[in-house]
Amino acid sequence: MKNRTFTLVGLAAFALGVGMTFTVSAAGCITCHNNCDAKFEACLASGTSYTTCYSRATLCHRSCGCPIP
Repeated sequence: MKNRTFTLVGLAAFALGVGMTFTVSAAGCITCHNNCDAKFEACLASGTSYTTCYSRATLCHRSCGCPIP
């Protein structure tokens, strides 16, 4: 019975750690994607063609290493 308790506590601690990692990672992803969007807007505002700005933005989003929203 004691071994089962330790197993459940260990599993709960692992699940909590994984959940916190994903939360921190998601916040980093949002920040990265928001920066890419800001760079895209600045690129368009500077008079660069849409195609060039879009290509740069796509590369920027991919470099975040997160799912593209």
